[in-house]
Amino acid sequence: MTDQLQGLAGELADDYVHGRWRPEATEDHRARILSAQASTAGGLDGLAAGGVLTAASIEQMLRPHPELGSWRLAPVLRAYPDGSPEAQALVRDLLDAIAVTGFPLLPPRPLRYIEAPAPYDGSAPSVFLGGGITGCPDWQRRAVLQLDAIGSPAVALNPRRASFPLGQPDATREQTTWEYHHLRLADVILFWFCAEAVQPIALYELGAHAARGTRLAVGTHPGYPRRRDVLEQLRLARPEVSVHDSLHATVRAAAALLPATPTTRT
Repeated sequence: MTDQLQGLAGELADDYVHGRWRPEATEDHRARILSAQASTAGGLDGLAAGGVLTAASIEQMLRPHPELGSWRLAPVLRAYPDGSPEAQALVRDLLDAIAVTGFPLLPPRPLRYIEAPAPYDGSAPSVFLGGGITGCPDWQRRAVLQLDAIGSPAVALNPRRASFPLGQPDATREQTTWEYHHLRLADVILFWFCAEAVQPIALYELGAHAARGTRLAVGTHPGYPRRRDVLEQLRLARPEVSVHDSLHATVRAAAALLPATPTTRT
């Protein structure tokens, strides 16, 4: 069941981020209620961690409705109780994003999401999702959802491709060039270091952009093996940059650094 929830939630979150899916009216309404109940049930600690979904609130969400059989959230929520903590966190992020993205001042999600190798040539404030890809969970997807959940209009620049073309001779050069360009183009770079890998390229990029004076929001999982190095290097090079220990806090810090007006690209 753990793998089932991860697969169901991951597919649905991807479709949401790419604009391929939005819940229909009643499904959307119940998802908003479920998100609010999760935040209330979790208290302050639960809210900071993405809330708590109770069995009673899920049962209420799935109460009979003529269109319940077509709701894509339904199988996700049925699998939720037996899912891994990581998969459950993704579901809560998705619900929180749904609860906010109907806000009329936010552009549609597809207009606020750029995935490598697609170029970004807009003027809206942007956040580059810097950090590990290989050997790391898909934290970038959660960061995009969390930006929505706080009502941020930022364009997310995501270097993690849905499918990297390993057999393509120029794929690595194309990817590296895209990252190099968009790291310099972004208004803010969000660096998140997961616990599962050292991520030497991301460490190099953090050092380079700390030296450039780029707006940075930095966080590491408490179990990241080089967390102490990140703390000490930033203490010396950029003492004003805090190092957060949760993705939620890092996303909020990135959103707070965004300029209020459109950016002139050169």
